[in-house]
Amino acid sequence: MQASFVLDSNELDYELIDKIKEIFQNKRIELTISESDETEYLFASDANKEILLNSIANIEKNENLIVADQKIFQ
Repeated sequence: MQASFVLDSNELDYELIDKIKEIFQNKRIELTISESDETEYLFASDANKEILLNSIANIEKNENLIVADQKIFQ
C-alpha cells in the first residue's frame, strides 16, 4: 500500500502521525520527505505548461487580463 500526503510543513502534527499509524497498522513503513515544487508539477502536462506560459506572457504584456471588481472584497 502507498499513500501520499502533500501539505505545508506547518500542518505537520500528531494527528497526521496518528492517521499514518492507523492506515499502516502493524506494518513496517518508509517515510521520505522532500520539498514540493508546484511549478514542476504544473509543467508536467504540456497543455498546462502552454496555458501557464501564455498567461505569464499576457501579464507581462498587460493583455487579456481579467480585473476583479474591488468592491466585492470590501
